[in-house]
Amino acid sequence: MRGGPYEAYQVDSERLATAFVEVADAAARGGTQALAALVESCISLLGVPSASAVLKPPTGRVEMAASDNRGLRLERASLSWGEGPGADCRASAQPIRGVPLAHPYARANWPSYTAMARSLGFACVVAVPLRTTDHAVGSLSLLSERAGPPGALQLRLGQHLADATALGILPRARF
Repeated sequence: MRGGPYEAYQVDSERLATAFVEVADAAARGGTQALAALVESCISLLGVPSASAVLKPPTGRVEMAASDNRGLRLERASLSWGEGPGADCRASAQPIRGVPLAHPYARANWPSYTAMARSLGFACVVAVPLRTTDHAVGSLSLLSERAGPPGALQLRLGQHLADATALGILPRARF
């Protein structure tokens, strides 16, 4: 399955509705629970093998969740290095739309992140901001063992789930 294109993507409406309800419910309980629901929804709906999310509001503590140990290790290291697609995404409030980790851009801009991600078996990364109307309060990283990024519909769905999470957390967070 490595390196091949993503198959035509479809998701049934019941699974989609359930994911948004679960994210909204978890967001009402707090940041870490919301992030955990977000990454689990991404694994279930988007077909990526690993996802991680970081909540990093301008004030307050950093929170994170990952769908698996590889994603958690990579996200923790990325935060300590201050580099990676999630860091760039949070700084710009713009998505990073699928960078192959073998590409010179990844190696030049995220050397430590890229080396670790590749050693963990990942080949491509996407990052989308957890954003409110004003700014990014975090990021969602989707990690793939395939060379190409998920399709456009999957990326939009990931962004919508990330936005729903950020908006659900917003009333609880102190910015």
